[in-house]
Amino acid sequence: MRQRETILFIQLPYLDNHVGGPSENLRLAANYLVCAMERAGEDRYFKPQILTPSADRLDDVSLVKLITERKCPAVIVATIYLWNVERTLDVLDKVKKRLPSVRILIGGPEVAADHPVLFKSGVANVISIGEGEQVFPVILECLRKKINCDLVGVASKKQGVYEWGKVQRPEIELSEILPGPRFRLNKPDGNGVAYMETSRGCPMKCTFCCYNQKRNGVSFLQTHEVVNRVAILLRRGAEEIRFVDPTFNSNPDFESILRGLIKLNPARKIRFFAELRAETVTGEQASMLDKANFREIEVGVQSRDKSVLKAIRRPAKLSALDRGVKLMSGRRIRLTVDIMCGLPFQQISDIRKSLKWAFMLKNAHVQFLHALLIPGTELRDKRRLLGLKCQNKPPYRVLSTKWMSESAVQDAERMALSYAGRLMDSPAGSFCGKSLPDLFEERICIDTSSPFSMIIPGVTNRRAILMEGAGLYKDRDRICSIINAAITGEPNILWQFVLTPKSEEPLDLLDFMIAAIDRHPLHFLDNMTIHPDGYRRAARRIFVLLCPGYKFSNSWLDAVESHLRSYFY
Repeated sequence: MRQRETILFIQLPYLDNHVGGPSENLRLAANYLVCAMERAGEDRYFKPQILTPSADRLDDVSLVKLITERKCPAVIVATIYLWNVERTLDVLDKVKKRLPSVRILIGGPEVAADHPVLFKSGVANVISIGEGEQVFPVILECLRKKINCDLVGVASKKQGVYEWGKVQRPEIELSEILPGPRFRLNKPDGNGVAYMETSRGCPMKCTFCCYNQKRNGVSFLQTHEVVNRVAILLRRGAEEIRFVDPTFNSNPDFESILRGLIKLNPARKIRFFAELRAETVTGEQASMLDKANFREIEVGVQSRDKSVLKAIRRPAKLSALDRGVKLMSGRRIRLTVDIMCGLPFQQISDIRKSLKWAFMLKNAHVQFLHALLIPGTELRDKRRLLGLKCQNKPPYRVLSTKWMSESAVQDAERMALSYAGRLMDSPAGSFCGKSLPDLFEERICIDTSSPFSMIIPGVTNRRAILMEGAGLYKDRDRICSIINAAITGEPNILWQFVLTPKSEEPLDLLDFMIAAIDRHPLHFLDNMTIHPDGYRRAARRIFVLLCPGYKFSNSWLDAVESHLRSYFY
């Protein structure tokens, strides 16, 4: 028997500026695909490896080195989302230059036939839309036989051109697709959190979501299947289970499942999370959610305007919604309530009304979300007809509509801030001070008065460069060269450029550094982050760390803090 070839599953993490808490990178896709290939017997030919969570901290250079020098896969399977697609394609391009024979398969929620970047990159040998469990073993068989996969939703590259398959694949029940409950990869992560799917597809037909467009119908697990899987996860050390279904209470067995969870969790040792539709929640169901220990429930309200809800095909009886929300918020359940901005027919008055309603709710956290025109969604397909203008690159955030100008969208963000009282998404607590709690763990010290190699040391994807010297302003050209070398060498990671002055430096130094940052294309996090007062840089930020034993005037400190706060998030 010939030696098995290595398949490496990768899913690059979402990078943000939050420090001190656990990170999350849900690898359900890799687990499902490993099970699918083993069921089909393809593990006789291929040996699966999943890139471990420790790799989530690596920068691109270290990641490429790990893949090409230690893993040396014959096949790479990459799962892409809007937050990692650009970085994934960049990393895979570098890998392919070092391993020209490697075959690359790409799938995930971000994949769509009209994707603005994916097909143009030419990195992938095979691209698959939608559910992968059925098609993945077939793709592997086709790779072995060196033929194109002819299934609908699968594009294979032949002589530089992608050809779509024509054979329709049947939809299979979820119970037949999921790995068995005792499958070895069915376990909680290092934080004790497990993720579980109890339905596939969505009964809702929201135009801004691609979930319902990946599958025609909805398939559910039955009560005994759900409870059995939860029991096994509990025995394997799960402290929290997060149900990843788009509408958890759409399952016909919803109440039966809750009763089973209550029986399984009498001491409330395990916490649950789910997203559900509040309009159909009854008093008895709210009580059962509480008894089962659902600590958090997410409710997608989106808008309180009936014309907006009709336009996005999300009909809702507001009175029923109010009743369901009130029933849950009156118990030990923390609600996360989603309100959106930038939807068709939506005006600033609707957003004001929706935000006011949401922030008056008891025991609720409000998420103010800007509409994203995700590839493959109906809303993106009709964006010109609806007069929706969005970013050209991920996350494709709506910038303006027929009903709201760009300044009106900014006003809406300002309004949300006034209600919330704080910025979202990890803004810096302070840009200037004796201690900076937002500094990343990996910190590289560089003396700006000494020559440096233009190669920035370090291995992680969130890095701080501490620049020190007798007179930083006179070294401004070298400082700007350091910034340029850092971003050029690792454009996809997060950078902090930290000055450690021994005396008060001219603020012009900060302007030189800002200009150096702005010479580079925007990072995904720059496009993702929204500030009510206009654009703020989020992925590459400047800080000033005061050296102990040196004096600085309050006026200078205030000027530095104010200046940096006006440019950075």
